[in-house]
Amino acid sequence: MDHISDEDKEINSILELNLDGLETLGIEDASFRDTAPVAPMTLEKRMAMSARLSRLQAQWDKGEPGDNPSGLPLNRGMEQISVAERSLTYKATVVKTWDSSVAQAKETYDLICLGEITSMASVRTLVGSFLDVMEKDRNILMALCLYQSPSLADYLYRHAVNMCLVSLAAASASGFSRGQVLEIGQAALLADVGMMMVPEAILLKAGKLTEQELGEIHRHPSTSFALLEKIQGVSDYVLSAAYQHHERMTGAGYPKRRSNVQISQVARIVAIADTLCAMVHKRSHRDALTPQMALDKVIKMGQMNFLDPGLVKNLLRYLSIYPIGTFVELASGRMGRVVAAHPDDHTRPVISILRNEKGQPLPMKQILQVDLMKEKNEKIAKVVDSEAAKFKPLDGF
Repeated sequence: MDHISDEDKEINSILELNLDGLETLGIEDASFRDTAPVAPMTLEKRMAMSARLSRLQAQWDKGEPGDNPSGLPLNRGMEQISVAERSLTYKATVVKTWDSSVAQAKETYDLICLGEITSMASVRTLVGSFLDVMEKDRNILMALCLYQSPSLADYLYRHAVNMCLVSLAAASASGFSRGQVLEIGQAALLADVGMMMVPEAILLKAGKLTEQELGEIHRHPSTSFALLEKIQGVSDYVLSAAYQHHERMTGAGYPKRRSNVQISQVARIVAIADTLCAMVHKRSHRDALTPQMALDKVIKMGQMNFLDPGLVKNLLRYLSIYPIGTFVELASGRMGRVVAAHPDDHTRPVISILRNEKGQPLPMKQILQVDLMKEKNEKIAKVVDSEAAKFKPLDGF
């Protein structure tokens, strides 16, 4: 019998659940409704005339999407900086880049819909700036993109940026090369551009969607493909993610109900990022989940084969079971925040201690890091969601 590591035992204890449907997880998402999508005749004709889509369709049907990891894996050279190495100026610069990228995403989406983007140069530059940070400090980006913003403003564009960041992490954790990771990041950033064509009344509706409204939602992958195909130099990675990121491994997704190897790996990565990022942000029809609760549901979706279980497990190498940024209480009574994950053990991350055993806050200069891989007598007792509102997005980092 093969040796089973402690890490795998811990993961299996979470995954071994008898779950028959997503309703068991308390998830209401149009992505998983068993409803045939409805497309207007004009869009149907456009898609039917696309030679590039026909070529990709043939590859997907054969289970040959052509996007397996190749070349030198990016993760071989990703030496990560520590909390002590981050200056206040550096952190402020990263936050500024993250904030400004939302406005850039909005401008990009607007220009694509107007047909005024003629190349991928600006998109590549934006994603490249994030990848430069990711290579040396992915933890700070994970903390930002999983931060629960209370605002509903600019949700689509903020979601696009956050999907990009999680996809960069998942792709690098899965052994893709730097060039491939850069393409996957662009694919994630642009995957939802077709949502721009969905009426705002549907996007902001608080109640259950009608069949016709679901049809509008189900149409957006085709719309995204049609818009992106016009851009010179757009890659198959970008088009695959746009068209397939709502397909599910079980065949329950849309627009073509493909399953397993018929879905490109890029689309599977973006699907995981899309699902995780959507759940940690408040929407008009539901409250936000904590990152830990959202990741738990993503893990279970992997176990149910809605999402690719192997890619989910790869992402855990960079997030841990307690996602970066999660507030936790240790067995010693100290309270802190997860600031780094260990690729070899998803259950024992690095914690920045923010309150001592008596519950007293520590001054910034006294904040210390506890590496649970080294301090074997210490462990996480529980997640303390109530602490999140008392701290800034990068406190402890």
